[in-house]
Amino acid sequence: MMPTAGLPLLLVDQLGFSYETFGRKVEILENVSFKIDRGDYVAIQGPSGSGKSTLFYILGCLLRPSTGRILFDGTDLSQLSDDQASLIRNQHIGFIFQQFHLLPRASVLDNILLPGSYPAELVLPRSAQKAKALAIAERLGLSQHLQHTPNQLSGGQQQRVAIARALLTDVSVILADEPTGNLDSRNAAEIMTIFDELHAQGRTIIVITHDGEVARRCGKVLQVRDGKVSPAATEASQQLNIPTEWTHMSDAVTATKLPKSWTSSLARLAFKSLPGAARNLTRNRAKSLLTMLGIVIGIAAVLAMISLGQFAKNRIMEGYEAMGVNKLVVRGYPNWERKATDETQQSFSDFEWETDLQPLRRIFPEIQLISPVYANYQNTVTAGGRSVSDNVRLRGVNHEYLAITNAQLQSGRMLTPYHVAERARVCLIGSELATQLFQGKPAVGEMITDSVEEQRSFPCTVIGVLKPQQTKQEWAHPNMQILVPYTMFQAVASYWSAKLTAFSVQVKADTDVEIAAKKLKAYFDQRYGKAGRFSIDTEGTLVAQTKRFLNIFATLIAAIAFLSLLVGGIGIHNMMLVSVTERIKEIGLRKALGATSRSIKVQVLMESLVLCTVAGLVGIAAGLGATEMIIFAASKFVSGLAFEWVLDPWALGISVGSILAVGLFSGMVPAVRAEKLQVIEALRAE
Repeated sequence: MMPTAGLPLLLVDQLGFSYETFGRKVEILENVSFKIDRGDYVAIQGPSGSGKSTLFYILGCLLRPSTGRILFDGTDLSQLSDDQASLIRNQHIGFIFQQFHLLPRASVLDNILLPGSYPAELVLPRSAQKAKALAIAERLGLSQHLQHTPNQLSGGQQQRVAIARALLTDVSVILADEPTGNLDSRNAAEIMTIFDELHAQGRTIIVITHDGEVARRCGKVLQVRDGKVSPAATEASQQLNIPTEWTHMSDAVTATKLPKSWTSSLARLAFKSLPGAARNLTRNRAKSLLTMLGIVIGIAAVLAMISLGQFAKNRIMEGYEAMGVNKLVVRGYPNWERKATDETQQSFSDFEWETDLQPLRRIFPEIQLISPVYANYQNTVTAGGRSVSDNVRLRGVNHEYLAITNAQLQSGRMLTPYHVAERARVCLIGSELATQLFQGKPAVGEMITDSVEEQRSFPCTVIGVLKPQQTKQEWAHPNMQILVPYTMFQAVASYWSAKLTAFSVQVKADTDVEIAAKKLKAYFDQRYGKAGRFSIDTEGTLVAQTKRFLNIFATLIAAIAFLSLLVGGIGIHNMMLVSVTERIKEIGLRKALGATSRSIKVQVLMESLVLCTVAGLVGIAAGLGATEMIIFAASKFVSGLAFEWVLDPWALGISVGSILAVGLFSGMVPAVRAEKLQVIEALRAE
């Protein structure tokens, strides 16, 4: 700070402090005035209850006076914002407390470095501060104790640490409250010797004491009794005759400004609070590890349950898709119950391939494949002297039918457009029918004869055998079917069998099957009116219901996992609340040394986020491992289920989001509580 010409370093002018209790005003300080010049060595002496401690807090910018003003190099401390007051305390006032107020689990070096961490908005690199701290520690004889904790030091050594801490930021004033009050005579003499040396170096030192011997070692003594200072000090200050309106913001405030906006400084505060948050957590390893365990279990459960739920859903839906769930079978019959008065646009007896079915691809772009389906259910098949008639199904289809029904070849080849165009006498047969006819011998290339109604029969060459198929419509007996080109079926079938009353459609994968079915039915209802009766068979409704059930099931499983995560979050919340309660004095000390309320809030939040992040990463690893282990175990006991590596992006995203959410919400209340702590009450807390 650049000194202001003609002004003392500290000027206390008509200072008063009071508070109300039970409706009664209690005066602590009244009409206090004095001045302290640069380089003064001042003792403020008085008995207990005289108001000297209150004066200490006001001089240290820890408490605002009720009346009057206190000028620090021309700056009225009572007019400062909280952030500006923090800056003054950090960079221009070095505190030495009677109770030492050292962080109990931090090393001597970390205690000395503490003022260098604040204000967090302006903190210097730790390496620059560390070199300075080491030099101060060596000068005060603490070099051998830098890694010790305060409980490993004597009272005199602890007070030396407090002095070293006060000197870290090149303060203008050293403000000591009963610095020898808790020391024996030898250590007290050593501490006063250090003060003498600092004064000789030009430091301004203010010692609050009730000890007459300590006061006599100082160059100036201000006596405080019943809230008033000795008249001589008051008269000396009044000789300056400074007008009340003449104050200014000194370089201490104007040269360096803290960020005003919360959003603009949040990233900086979070980044610079991270090392301190990590150090605080490592000082309480056992508590931190136990608290993290709940989050580890919760995140692992969320990731594993969501991943396994999605995995099971996908495998179940794959099974349905293998059975052709995106297949529609449209049926149409004449409406024999139509009344004579019912108006119709045109009559309907059966579908026509050219006029009814071929235009559908153009009208409904969601249709991918389409095939007519002629059917006959009274068949006797003969081959090599063996006959089979039970459950044999003859169907006339085109070359797209196999893809529509997801039928696959076991041997041979598929139907082609050529077979359809040429009315080729070829056929594909189901696996069970092939077994009954040929007893395990190759069927491809063999001739079979199918006898249909009205003593009709026709031969055809087997060009392929189909793999076994499953369907929910077991009456269809897909493994006992004979598939022939529909053009050939039309040629050999009777008049009634040759009527096209059904066709199959496969819609595209991203199409809602139920909606597509309703659109097709509405189309034919509008086209033929009451002349026909149309229905659509689909397993889409079953699939939709299954999807809904699986989604509900997966949601319930995820909800159970989130409950365990909630328990973990409550654990961190409670731990942070307890931590704030246990660290009230520490938080008060940090604020006294220059921490803004905002940076305290961010630091507590960062501790919660660090806990949740570390625990969450472990939980993600555990969840991935558990997922793979469960899938691997299931693959050994469930036939047809193959092991595969699963990394569900949705589950991973939810897990990461949960980590951040739990970290923020579990730390918010403790952070706000820490932010609102008053310095004086915190330092006096038991």
